[in-house]
Amino acid sequence: MKLEPPFIKTTVQPGDPLTAQAWNDIVNAMAAVYAFLEATEASAVKVQIANAGIDLASVRVTATRDDGISSEAVRPIAPATLHMFPGLRPGNYKLRAEAPGFDAASMDVVVPADGLLETQNLTLTAKGAFMPNVFGITLAEALAQLDTLAIAVNNVLDVTGTAVPVAKPGAQFAQSLVLMQYPPAGIPLAPGEAAQLVISAALQAEASIEMPSLVGLTFAEASKALEAIGLKVGKSLSKST
Repeated sequence: MKLEPPFIKTTVQPGDPLTAQAWNDIVNAMAAVYAFLEATEASAVKVQIANAGIDLASVRVTATRDDGISSEAVRPIAPATLHMFPGLRPGNYKLRAEAPGFDAASMDVVVPADGLLETQNLTLTAKGAFMPNVFGITLAEALAQLDTLAIAVNNVLDVTGTAVPVAKPGAQFAQSLVLMQYPPAGIPLAPGEAAQLVISAALQAEASIEMPSLVGLTFAEASKALEAIGLKVGKSLSKST
C-alpha cells in the first residue's frame, strides 16, 4: 500500500505567496475528500451536468429544501464528473444548476428516508455564444469563424494602433495574424456584446531594383547604365575614364 506524505498544517498571512507544494496539498486534499465522499456516502445525492464540454468547476449546484434550507454541492475534481450532496436529510428539494453564460436549470426531487436516489441529470441552456480561441490565425479566418458563431466584431486594430475596417479589411490586412482577442477564449458574450481583435501590422513590400554588375565599365558607362534603371550615381572616389 502506497502511503501518501503527511499533510503539514501551515498558516500564511494575507499577501504571503502560495508555494507550488502548498497548492498541490490543497488540490490533493480536495480530491481525497471527494473520493472519500464518493466511496462512503451511500446517501449522497449526485447530479450530472449533461452539457458536453462545459467547465464543471464553473457550475454551481444547490439543493433547497421545502423549508428554505439550502445546501451547495461539492464540485467534481477531474476525472470525476458528478456534483455531490453528502447526507441530505429526507424531504422535498429543488435542485438548481447555474453557470456563467447559461440559463439556470432546476428540477424537483424527493430524497427518501434511506437516502438512496439515482443520479439526477440537469442540462443548462446557453444564453449566447462563447468566444473561441482565434489567436494565431489570420484575420480573415477569425472573422469567418466569429461570423459563423454570430459574434459581432466592433473593433480591429493592428499593433501600430491603426484602425482596420471590420466589414472590408482589405487584402493587406486579411492575412495578418491575430495577436490578441477580447474577451478571452471560453468567455460567454452577453446578447449585444461584441468582440475586439488586435492583429499584426500589414507588411508592405517596397519596390526593389536588382543591381547590375558595373565591373569593367567606365564611370560614364556605369552612370548611364544606372540611370537606365532609375538609379543615380552618388559620390565617387574616382572618376577615371
